[in-house]
Amino acid sequence: MSIFAPTALRPLAVVTCSLAIWLSSNPAYARCEWDSGLPTYMTFEHDLGSLWVPRDAEIGRVIADLPLAVRNREGSNLQCFYDATPPTTASMIPSTALVPGIPVRAQRSADSVLRTNVDGIGAILTLGFPYDGSAPNAFTSDDGTQSVPYSGTMLTPTGFAAPLGVLRGRVTLVKTGPIAPGEHIVDKQMFHGVTNDRGRVLDYTLKARVKQAQCTLLGNPVSADPVKLGDYTLADFTGPGPVGTETPFSIRLSDCEDDSAAGTAFAHIELDGTKGSTVVDAKNGIFSLGSGSTAAGFGIQILHGDGRQLPLQEVVSVKPLQVGITQLDFRARFYQLDPKVTPGLAQGALHFTISYR
Repeated sequence: MSIFAPTALRPLAVVTCSLAIWLSSNPAYARCEWDSGLPTYMTFEHDLGSLWVPRDAEIGRVIADLPLAVRNREGSNLQCFYDATPPTTASMIPSTALVPGIPVRAQRSADSVLRTNVDGIGAILTLGFPYDGSAPNAFTSDDGTQSVPYSGTMLTPTGFAAPLGVLRGRVTLVKTGPIAPGEHIVDKQMFHGVTNDRGRVLDYTLKARVKQAQCTLLGNPVSADPVKLGDYTLADFTGPGPVGTETPFSIRLSDCEDDSAAGTAFAHIELDGTKGSTVVDAKNGIFSLGSGSTAAGFGIQILHGDGRQLPLQEVVSVKPLQVGITQLDFRARFYQLDPKVTPGLAQGALHFTISYR
């Protein structure tokens, strides 16, 4: 008996040890679970439609700021549950480069601008539920921001799952640099999502059609060139200040393109002296007489069409674009500078630059 007993115990010990190792290597349950019978990946495609941006808009100009609420193309759903060790986490990893240093107005996430496939156009992608910590069954951002790149952790013990089948949040399209002329098609995978136990589970593609709001200057667009301010006598010049009546004139912008439902662009003008005329009082739109003038002691003042002063040597907003033709209205008049003036020929000239912002 003493010979056979040890032999009978050895196989049992080996089996027991093997079983113990197998049990210790298997997790208790998956923290994120796919709904049964559906694909185990989620593809989100978000089309913003047709958008407009002024041709000369500044870097950092918001092209569009729209809500995001998109179901995945496969109709799948991944449900993630709280677990403490290790914690349940989700990350949204950019599939494209970041564009640093874009001065987006009133945006805390200006350093989270992602590049699209169109040069000069980027996007800030801000996540909502279940990535915003707004409910017990939600991920809470690890760094307090909701924009991609994003990482979050489920912090609250709850039996309710965080549903990942719908992507919610906001999309902010931003001008990041010069945009080439013409219409542009945005079509770019912006980020993909991973969970700590399932790996890569989703991706997000952004689409849009972006057009630039602008006009064309055809021929000589000034209504009267030169603008004739009329004839005056010395008796009309009674002291420094405006002289005589204001003469109206306009600049015609042709082939204007913008969103017909809600315009995005304003026509701007920048004026500076040319042909011998120099700026005398930029704030009040006063410039000197130019080459060929024999008169002295006074200059010319330019005004908005409604009589407001029109500053010189700076970009000034005039009016919103109107699809087709946009007419910019102005006025001009003589302006006495010295106590006494010299009669003679008086002429002046301004160079103008039109931009769309």
